[in-house]
Amino acid sequence: MFFLKPKLIKNNKKSIADLLFKDVSPEQWDQNHLTKANLDYSIDSVRLVNEYAERILHTEFGQQLLKEHSEKLITRIGAYLGEVIKNHKDGHYRWFEFNSVKANTVHLNGYEQSVKDESVLYSKKLDHALCPIYEVKLYFDGKPNYNHFLAYVEQAIKN
Repeated sequence: MFFLKPKLIKNNKKSIADLLFKDVSPEQWDQNHLTKANLDYSIDSVRLVNEYAERILHTEFGQQLLKEHSEKLITRIGAYLGEVIKNHKDGHYRWFEFNSVKANTVHLNGYEQSVKDESVLYSKKLDHALCPIYEVKLYFDGKPNYNHFLAYVEQAIKN
């Protein structure tokens, strides 16, 4: 008898990532900077996303947003970072539902689902997973693995 692994469940996050510039707060900085032109999924645009995250952490308005919409902010920023990574990894990675990937690879054994409905970037061909949403959660929890999102994105693309 063969042991069958559960099926991987695809979960496209591009539309969630787009919300960073489609659903912008009324704050003037957000209106001026979180635009489709600025958030073009380039590696350089990650600097702006990091600046946005810092504003969330260090402004009263940002703290209120984080308090009221923590999972949405984490998912949007993580999805954006994931899309940047995905666009620079030669088509090897796709978004999949967290638990379906966890059931198919040992590479998520050290991870816990960080937000409801979490997805990860996974390459079936390489049997490798990347967890940008988890990295954003760590960042906002004050326990980041990287000093800034650009370092994470560059490392993820390089490896």
